Amino acid sequence: MSAQPLELSGFMIFFLIMAFITISYFMGVLVHSSFMYEDKNNISKDSRNGWVLCMIAGTGITGWMFYYGYYANFL
Repeated sequence: MSAQPLELSGFMIFFLIMAFITISYFMGVLVHSSFMYEDKNNISKDSRNGWVLCMIAGTGITGWMFYYGYYANFL
């Protein structure tokens, strides 16, 4: 019986979390730029609520991409 290495090492989990945060941030910036400068409805460009909503949307989009990537590749 041989010892097998872990499927997910600590470094790999750290890297996945950092990649998720980074991609979420940039996705939120893309949503913010399209929403605030094209489709704004009673929300100013410098609105904190608009920024938070766009970051949440970016996190949701990225979460779906990560989930779908896991589902498509491993299940």
